[in-house]
Amino acid sequence: MPDVIAIFKALSDPTRLAVFNCIRCCGSDCGYSTDSGQCCGSCDGTAICAIRCQMPCAPSTLTHHLNELRDAGLIETEKRGRVVYCKVKPDALGAIATFVSGK
Repeated sequence: MPDVIAIFKALSDPTRLAVFNCIRCCGSDCGYSTDSGQCCGSCDGTAICAIRCQMPCAPSTLTHHLNELRDAGLIETEKRGRVVYCKVKPDALGAIATFVSGK
């Protein structure tokens, strides 16, 4: 089970939370809004270039946030050809849900 403290610590940064929501909601593929946090459905990963287009931060800052999310066990990355994709680890979402529900 993922470390809940590390998860909440990683998500406590507003930009990192926005990056996580962008990945969770498939980035620009489904019209994710950084203002409202609204999105649709799920997908098989979000290209880092799609995340970069949605986030108002420097590429090096985005890389830092992605590393923090990965180190906390929230996301995993996969290289497909020349493109790196990120996706949320389902067990991390399960850990958050279990903690919040108190079960």
